[in-house]
Amino acid sequence: RVWVLETNLDDVTGELIGHCTNLLGEAGALDVYTTPIQMKKNRPGVTLSVICHERDVEPLETILFRETTTLGVRRFTVSRRVLKREARTVDTPLGPVEGKIGYLDGDVPRFAPEFESCRRIAAERNIPLRDVYEAAQQAFESKP
Repeated sequence: RVWVLETNLDDVTGELIGHCTNLLGEAGALDVYTTPIQMKKNRPGVTLSVICHERDVEPLETILFRETTTLGVRRFTVSRRVLKREARTVDTPLGPVEGKIGYLDGDVPRFAPEFESCRRIAAERNIPLRDVYEAAQQAFESKP
């Protein structure tokens, strides 16, 4: 079980929403995302959604109240299923790439490269980020 916190915003700049989403992530949110919506009086807005553990509900709501213009936050619990996972570093010709392996009941394991690990290599080598992702996937798939 995890919690979903949501608020609709139609009077906050994109910069403030971006800043708020960063703070929420740093404060322990499992996920933070925005969804474009149409609000009353035909105004465009966004729903700011946060997924978190129960212990983080109040601190994350405090961030929403402090950093946005919201006057209220919806909260509800949801159930979720997550794969068994483990951290793994794969060696690529570009350098080591950190990631996670996910397992689903005897299926072939899935490897998900970590964005920051790939971003760092792409920046250091001045190459496209997708090339690093592809190299990481190939390195994982070539290991027995």
